Amino acid sequence: MARSFDDFVRYLDAKRSVDDRALHRPTLDRLVAELDERAAARGDDPVRILEVGFGIGTMLERLRAWDALPNRVKYVGVDIDETNIAAAADRLTDGDFEQTGSQQFSLVSDNAMLTVELHAADAFAFAADRGDPAAAQPQFDLLIGMAFLDIVPFAQVTKNLLPLLAGGGLGYFPITFDGVTDFRPVDDPALTATLLDGFHAAMDAPDRPGGSQTGRQLFTDLPAAGADHLAAGGSDWVVTPREGGYPGDEAIFLRHIVDTVENALLTETPAAALSGVSDDAIRAWARRRHAQVDSAELVYLAHNIDHLIRMP
Repeated sequence: MARSFDDFVRYLDAKRSVDDRALHRPTLDRLVAELDERAAARGDDPVRILEVGFGIGTMLERLRAWDALPNRVKYVGVDIDETNIAAAADRLTDGDFEQTGSQQFSLVSDNAMLTVELHAADAFAFAADRGDPAAAQPQFDLLIGMAFLDIVPFAQVTKNLLPLLAGGGLGYFPITFDGVTDFRPVDDPALTATLLDGFHAAMDAPDRPGGSQTGRQLFTDLPAAGADHLAAGGSDWVVTPREGGYPGDEAIFLRHIVDTVENALLTETPAAALSGVSDDAIRAWARRRHAQVDSAELVYLAHNIDHLIRMP
């Protein structure tokens, strides 16, 4: 029976170091430069940032740690999972932030102000409630959607999210999956190829939003939605053992990935894509991957692409 790691919060925390290594730095550098320009244009008013799929707040923590935010920022985080938002709130108050209201937090110093507002909500419903087609300026200076566009309907992104940026707002969509998953070592190449193709086929099922090649498809879809592409680059997840173990809590990350692949193969992949591979064979494959984590042998990689756009 597959191991169950239903503590998604631990997974989100464990993958921070994986994301840190993966993010395409030239694209991030361009984002920082663009935000500095936005800050200069706004003067004393804060730069307004909306992050959808906020999770437990690791992107905000990263941007702070990497000195990537302007001095004055209003940051709104939206996540559909109340557990994630509760964990994010705890992380803020366990750190430097003062809670100033229900799900509102602030950090003020001599020359800087960062306010954070959290919402447990569907991102599209949140955006639809705040959309204003008559607005002369973008309602947010930056929209962040990390590992987000490959799991949601792009039609809803164009309908509800991108209009919030109309008039010069930025969109930053890092860690967008793009069609390659691999595990090493490989003890049965034919079976592994079938299973990983089947995993991608689950992502591409007609009733599932997003898709296994969203990263490259965005080079077409974002301009078609009116966006100007400012930067893009690869942001591959690569996890390898070091000195008999894995950095930080990356073993937790790997176990979650193995369980995700196994669950997709057992419950979502069309039978035709599995060439008669039995459920028992799928479970046995996953057990071997977990054993490789136990012995610090498993190497994992996934190909992603980061995108940075501006909406005219």
